[in-house]
Amino acid sequence: MVPLGGSFILVDDDGWKTDPLLSGRKRIPFLERDGQYWGSPRDDVSAIEELERLQEAGAQFIAFAWSTFWWFEYYVGLRQFLRTQFPCVLENDSILMFDLRKKGAPA
Repeated sequence: MVPLGGSFILVDDDGWKTDPLLSGRKRIPFLERDGQYWGSPRDDVSAIEELERLQEAGAQFIAFAWSTFWWFEYYVGLRQFLRTQFPCVLENDSILMFDLRKKGAPA
């Protein structure tokens, strides 16, 4: 889904321990500081602000690993923001991915 040379946010609570570059695509941890995983957001507002910051910095997609699906129950505002503002381009038992390039155009 992520084009070669593109970048994506991976929400995995640093559980997958992936490299910063995956098959020619830049992986950005969420939350992140200086490219390093920085823990979970304190609330919906900080989660959305961080998402928007990373989007402005060039992140094209956000992907949630299955181990972080609990975020959608805990961060209800973030869930609503993603579901109403961006198309979901992949949803299965392992991953949920939104296209951040198409704000205001949910699928």
